[in-house]
Amino acid sequence: MMHSDFEKPGPPSAVSIFGHDDSFEKDFMLYFDDRGVSRIYEMSLREGIWKMNRNFPGFSQRFTGAFSEDNKTINGIWELSKDNVVWNRDLEVVYTKV
Repeated sequence: MMHSDFEKPGPPSAVSIFGHDDSFEKDFMLYFDDRGVSRIYEMSLREGIWKMNRNFPGFSQRFTGAFSEDNKTINGIWELSKDNVVWNRDLEVVYTKV
């Protein structure tokens, strides 16, 4: 589980729950924020790179994050696409383990 709090103005505060579905052999993140938005992202974690994506007509998102050597920090970039062809940088984030 991850709690995300951001400086305001900025993204909403959120809670994310991570899990694995052994029927599909895939990992997912369930996202809930203080606006009442909820989403499901497919994800992977390989060789220190964390990837998530959500494909939805008109509003697709993807994330790529790199773990620091001590595994206490993740530097990441969220991207947004309205057509699944052109991707625009949406948000840069730093997640820190506390």
